[in-house]
Amino acid sequence: MCELTIVRGGDSRAVSAEAGALVSDLLRQAVPAFALPCAGNHTCGKCRVQITGAVEPPDESERRLLGGDDLAAGIRLACSCRLAGDATVTLEAEGNSKIIAWNQTPPFEHTESGYGIAVDIGTTTVAMQLFDRASGAVLAERLAENAQRGFGADVISRIEACKTEGLDVLSGRINSQLERMAAECMQEAGVDHIEESVVTGNSTMLHLYEGLDPASLAVVPFDVQSFFGCMSRHTLAGAPVYLPRCIGAYVGADIVCAILASDMLSGGVQLLADIGTNGEMALAKDGKLLCCSTAAGPAFEGAGLSCGMPAAPGAVRAVWREGDQICFETVQDQPAKGVCGSGILDALAVMLETEAIDDSGFLEEDFAIGGSGVQIDQRDVRQIQLAKSAICAGLITLLEEEGVDAADVERFSIAGGFGSSMNFDSACAIGLFPAALRDKTGFIGNGALGGASMLLMNKSLREKSEHMAQQATELSLSASPAFMDYYVDCMSFMEF
Repeated sequence: MCELTIVRGGDSRAVSAEAGALVSDLLRQAVPAFALPCAGNHTCGKCRVQITGAVEPPDESERRLLGGDDLAAGIRLACSCRLAGDATVTLEAEGNSKIIAWNQTPPFEHTESGYGIAVDIGTTTVAMQLFDRASGAVLAERLAENAQRGFGADVISRIEACKTEGLDVLSGRINSQLERMAAECMQEAGVDHIEESVVTGNSTMLHLYEGLDPASLAVVPFDVQSFFGCMSRHTLAGAPVYLPRCIGAYVGADIVCAILASDMLSGGVQLLADIGTNGEMALAKDGKLLCCSTAAGPAFEGAGLSCGMPAAPGAVRAVWREGDQICFETVQDQPAKGVCGSGILDALAVMLETEAIDDSGFLEEDFAIGGSGVQIDQRDVRQIQLAKSAICAGLITLLEEEGVDAADVERFSIAGGFGSSMNFDSACAIGLFPAALRDKTGFIGNGALGGASMLLMNKSLREKSEHMAQQATELSLSASPAFMDYYVDCMSFMEF
């Protein structure tokens, strides 16, 4: 037996392990917040840790991802490094990522009394708010990284982890996290009892919360075990939990809640996009609702990029040009450590402007973001290229399906944390969404959480949302020839 001492901030703890144990396996058990963006497939190089002591030498993939300087400094990849004896691993104390709880909802009647909790389980983050249901006052909130992130950055990796690690493990991880967050909220607000909770999320997250096997969500014909729109078999803080209805396997309850919060069925031609690891979109026209989902991947949230990171302190969040100078701004004005989604959009727009890349995305040499020490390489450009093409092609296909031109859209609402600091000019410049939408675009915050709070405080809206989800039409982009054509076209970095 050996012992791994884990040092994080001012805390340390020792765990016992067999020789040959992967450091990532030990960290995933001892530090649930430790992230493995590529689920330990040795492709992203993001699980860097400082290790001293008896460990096995690095293999070829680890040497390639790290390089000689990092290895000489004692940096290793947790997913590749194995114990050979006693060792100490030091984790960098992370600042809190910028997780959005703020949301905008239309006026609605508060019909319920007592206290309640609204939760949005995102693939990357979890947001929770405790309400006085009669007044609508937020009494406490908790924002955190999803405790399942040690099993990969996207829903497919989580589904695969259910096969290797066990469904109970992933389900238990998120249930335990919500119980802890709820207890903290109640303690902060001085509340000892809640009446009810509403928990929303995409289809995969709700399957995992409920302990339903999500395997069928990953294979054609993408069957779901439940569309929800029902009471959970779980309780939260000892109170019943309502789960809003999903539209389909990849158009989940989160977008249904965001539709409710955006009030997009109030009339006219309205468009909504929740841009995250999944890009979920909805178009309302003449009282009809058409929805779709596209796999954007986690690049907009910093995962998969060489210097990518969440919008935590030190993340480059804005980039612009003043004359020949490349300027930048970081979250909380901390020294630059990497770049988050909004920063990479700005950087690419500047790269186009300065012709560091052409419209095909070709990058002759790594691009330095001013004096930040953060660089963007060709693979980063390609990751964003794939993600932005999926979003733009999805929006164009959705509009075309209903015979609507982008110029006919009266309001374009963007939900989700990525949109909170997005520069719409940069988004249009690189072709993230059609340029005709620029002046009609507004950010509604965490629409999923906003809609969940509405369902918490007015039960009659639940029937409305369930009917809305049942009547909505899901457009399958994977079966759409038009989407594939637009996907190829939208690869170009240009306005559409």
